[in-house]
Amino acid sequence: MNQKKISPQHRILALQSELRDRAVEIELLKETADAVSSELDLKKVLALIVERARSLIMAETVLIPILDADCAHYTYQAGCGKNADEIVGESLPLDLGVCGWVWRHKRAWWRGVLEELDAAERNKWEKEAGTVILVPLFGKRHFLGGLAGINKIGGGDFTRRDLDLLTLFANQVSFAIENATFFEEMNKAREQAERYQRELQNLNAELEQRVLQRTAALADAMKELEHRALHDTLTGLPNRALFHDRLRQGIAAARRESKPLTLMMIDLDRFKNVNDTHGHDVGDQLLKEVSLRWKNSLRQMDTLSRIGGDEFVIVLPSTNTSAAILVAHKLLKALEAPFMLDGQPLVATASLGIAVYPQHAQDIAALYKCADAAMYTAKRRQTAYFVFHPDDKDATGLSTD
Repeated sequence: MNQKKISPQHRILALQSELRDRAVEIELLKETADAVSSELDLKKVLALIVERARSLIMAETVLIPILDADCAHYTYQAGCGKNADEIVGESLPLDLGVCGWVWRHKRAWWRGVLEELDAAERNKWEKEAGTVILVPLFGKRHFLGGLAGINKIGGGDFTRRDLDLLTLFANQVSFAIENATFFEEMNKAREQAERYQRELQNLNAELEQRVLQRTAALADAMKELEHRALHDTLTGLPNRALFHDRLRQGIAAARRESKPLTLMMIDLDRFKNVNDTHGHDVGDQLLKEVSLRWKNSLRQMDTLSRIGGDEFVIVLPSTNTSAAILVAHKLLKALEAPFMLDGQPLVATASLGIAVYPQHAQDIAALYKCADAAMYTAKRRQTAYFVFHPDDKDATGLSTD
């Protein structure tokens, strides 16, 4: 039988279409990650996640089952799409349903899993397999729950590409869910503290020492919860949410005082090789040691933040381009001495991108984008650092009109 040949031109058009689709998906993932990471209201975080996930995998319904405090049940905390309102709020035992299967196996569920099951298991799950996809949500401490899609819009099964996109999306938003949960716990702790204060006011003088002890314990608990919600657990540096707040305050002060402000994006070079070669424990220790050297190289008024993986950002108030370049040299020099990790020396290098307010941008989003583009230019050109330039279109993706 003669097969119709696909012309090179049609093949190129098909590839270009696929690249455009992937670019849209990547941009959606990035925008969602940025949005949820700076939001601390748990309901708003979950609502944003289900809406974006539904667009991402084209599902009729998207739900988020979250593990309850007793670790024996899960509750559908958020959802959107067909019949979602009837399901949100329902609680089920953890040993029932697809969520229970994901919890037990610590892996995603989709139709492709059927091929790995024995006949009895396959018969049990086959009816749901084509219409349900559920990926786990893992926090820094434990299993949080899952992100589920039900029924593909237009019919058909969820594909491997849907699985990969939803898994990547879940990895990006898990920490935002956990941070928002911490923040909600902090607010509950504050409310509980206020209730205790009202109760303690009615106690007599014989209970004064008990009052002081309980107040101190609650203050410590609130301080710890607040710190965990706004700081990176590995390095102790401000996290993405606190960074956004510091940058917003810094730009407001710079505008008010007519002074410059520099945003610096930093990415460690070949950090994945460190994890692959020496293990994640060594990689984590390297991040802590790098953070300590950089922190000691900065002024007290500067803000060094870890926003994920091996990515760092620095807010430098009252700092123009020339001063920022001096800081970049200082940070790079701090990496010159090898790190002694796991009994052996390890050399680390980094790529830095520099953007200055108001010279390069006049709002948070644009300044962030300029610094990020400059960092990738430095990495591409292997120049250690790069000051943003609007003519570098390949790096920025920005128009110079």
